[in-house]
Formats: sequence, structure tokens, C-alpha cells
Amino acid sequence: MRLLKYQIFIFINFFCISSFINAQNVDDIIAKHIKAHGGTEAWENIQSMKVSGKFTAFSIEEDFVAIKTNKGEYYSELYLGKNPVKEAFNGKTGWTIDPWMEILYPRDLKKTEINVFYQKAELFTPFYKYKERGFEVQLLDNEEVDGMEMIVLKLKRNNGMEEKWYLDPDTYLEYKCESNWVDFTYGVPAETFFDDFRTINKVVLPYYIERTFWQRNRVLQIENIEFNVDIDETIFEMPRSEQMQWLSFMEGNWDVKVDVMTRRGTWYTFDSTSSKIYWDATNMLCEKISYDLTMVQNLIINYTYNATADKFVMTRFNGLASEMQLFDGEYTDSSYIFQNINVDYGDTSLAKTYSQINIYNIDKDSFDVEISVSQDKGETWLPRQRLYYIRKQR
Repeated sequence: MRLLKYQIFIFINFFCISSFINAQNVDDIIAKHIKAHGGTEAWENIQSMKVSGKFTAFSIEEDFVAIKTNKGEYYSELYLGKNPVKEAFNGKTGWTIDPWMEILYPRDLKKTEINVFYQKAELFTPFYKYKERGFEVQLLDNEEVDGMEMIVLKLKRNNGMEEKWYLDPDTYLEYKCESNWVDFTYGVPAETFFDDFRTINKVVLPYYIERTFWQRNRVLQIENIEFNVDIDETIFEMPRSEQMQWLSFMEGNWDVKVDVMTRRGTWYTFDSTSSKIYWDATNMLCEKISYDLTMVQNLIINYTYNATADKFVMTRFNGLASEMQLFDGEYTDSSYIFQNINVDYGDTSLAKTYSQINIYNIDKDSFDVEISVSQDKGETWLPRQRLYYIRKQR
């Protein structure tokens, strides 16, 4: 029994000592790695950097520019083949415009892509302050890469994703990284190689980065790096489509006068109310308004744009009847005209009376809305309501 206890004691001590030595080795290696890149003090003075150069994809070389911050933000403009691509990441989420995917408008990044942008956003190495960011690092056995023995570190990010980094034992700079990447939004394993390290402003960075995954090959050749550049933070926000930007004049708080058409053919002021129009999503304006007619009209109105149909889209939810109406629209001369003539609910009996909503007299602090009806499928329109919007003064 005493022998067994002694063996257990030896095993526990050996395990603890081995773990301690491994941890010490990891910290020592990472300290040398950071020092090889210029040292902690130099990097603490860097809040942002702008990288420009040439990027090769699909055997075509084009200009490349990227902006990174020490908050984990990232923005870049590049080409995949001849297709211009924009991408941005705010440290948690991001967006891209990638015509190669036949999507000409901004879209949210998928989870597989977000993991990639954590990697893209690193100023220089994920081992910098890795403990503060909740990363874990394990020292593995040395491996041979391209005929050279390399130090191997396994990094586990705080999102659970793992990477293997191969460091040159002579310089302690990175030589290769194995990580998860994406190919047209699908996750793939990738190998990244680093070369042409140069010293600039007391820090050391690779000016040549080559990444391979499946049959793909991407090469970034850096030509210029600027530090602590001024950054417009809006570049990290998903941009609105060009068409929805046209509707930006509607955003705000409004005083609204409501006129109705009398049987005598004259306009009569029936109510005064207020309205709030705001961006409920990147490319969707939402209006909430309530006013009196014969009955109270509680409306929730959404405005979007359908790129496939090249049409504006309006939905109007009327709380009186709990009814949703759908309109398509376009910009004509100086007004936006929405109609539901082309909307098919699958029952022609529902389409006896059609509606048209005309947004006109557009100014910086005012616009008008006219609502008309038709019983001959738009051959003639009869005005029924007019709403006059005046921007509330703060």
C-alpha cells in the first residue's frame, strides 16, 4: 500500500512538474515571438494600421487595401478575379459585398466567415495578450516543415476554434499557420505561409502572405503599411443600398396633418397626429402612425427595396382589421408611387378595389402622401386621403 501511495505521489508530482515546464516553455516561446515582432511596448503604441499592396486571386493581381484596429475591427477592399469585394468586421459581426456570389448588396457574414475575420483582424499575431483575450495555447512536439524543424503551438480561441502555428526556432517568427478558412462561405482547412519580414516603425511584419485551401491560392504582397491612421468608424457599419438611401429623407419625427376628400370634391382636415419613421434594419424603414378617420387607423408601414425585381416594396399593417397589404413601387420624376395592382393574393375577389400611395413634394423637412383608390385596375385613380408631414423641431 505504501509503495502504491509512493508511486501515485511520484506520478502526480511528475505530471505537475511537466505541466509547469510546458507552461513555462509556452510563455517563454511566446515572449520571444512577441519580441521578434518588435516587443509589447512598441505594439501598445499602435491603435490602427492601414495595409496596401497587391492581392492575387484566380491568377489575377489587383490592388488591395485593409484597415485594422487594436479593437479587433477590420475593413478591406480587394478583388476576386475582376470582381471588386468590400468586407468589414466590427469585432463581433460584419458584412460583405461580393459580386462573385452574384449578390450586389451588403449581406451579413456567416458564422464560418466570422471566424475568418477574427484571424484577418489581428494586428500581427493572435499570441499578443492571448491570456487577456481568453485564448489557450499548448506547446506541441516540434515538426518538420519544408525540411526545417519548427516549434509548434496550438492556439484555441475563445470561440472554440483551433489553429496550429509553426515558428522558426531561430527567429521565433511565424512560418506557417493551419486554420479553418472559407471558400465561398463554406468552411475549409487552410495553410498560410509568411515571408519577407521587414522592420517598420520599430515593429516587424511579414510583407508576403500566401494562403492555400483546396485548389485555391491567394497571395498578398504588401507594399505599404501606415500606423495610427485616422479612421471613420462608419466603414464598419453595414451600408444601406443605394435605393434605400434615397428614402433617407423620411427618417425622423413628424407632425402630420390628415385631410380627407369630401363627397363635394373638396379637402377637409380630419385629424392631426404625429409619426416616427426609423431604420428598423439596415435596409428597412419603419413608420408607426395612428390617426382618426371613420375608425382609428393604427398603421405600421415598412419600406424596403427588392433588387431582383428592381422595385421598392411597401407593407402596410392596419391594426383595425389586423390586415397586411403589400405594394410595389418606383421612383417617377420627383415622387415615389406605390400600387397593389400587381399583387396577387390568389383570390380575384379580393382585388376589386386597388390602392395607390404617392409620396411627393419631397423637401428636407417635409413631404406629402396622397392615398387614392381605383376600381378599374388603375385606369383612373380617385384621391381619398392626404397626409402632410412636417419635421418636428427639437
